[in-house]
Amino acid sequence: MLQRLTEDFEYSSCLDHAAACQDSLEQMAYVAAFTVSAYATTAVRTNKPFNPLLGETYECDRTDDFGWRSFAEQVHFPFINCVT
Repeated sequence: MLQRLTEDFEYSSCLDHAAACQDSLEQMAYVAAFTVSAYATTAVRTNKPFNPLLGETYECDRTDDFGWRSFAEQVHFPFINCVT
């Protein structure tokens, strides 16, 4: 579950392009593309994700290729996650 929350940022470059646009319609198109990009891998996901344990963490370091790092932690049960 924590890993899947972070996977949504795989296409964060769409948001970088949107921030650089002057045209608001083009910005909206990039933001929409980022929003639906989270569904790009759902076709191959046939299993339910593991439920994280309280205090479980997940770190994803993509500073080399995308310039961001993400930390996720299960902070409450039932299912309240924190992603920074």
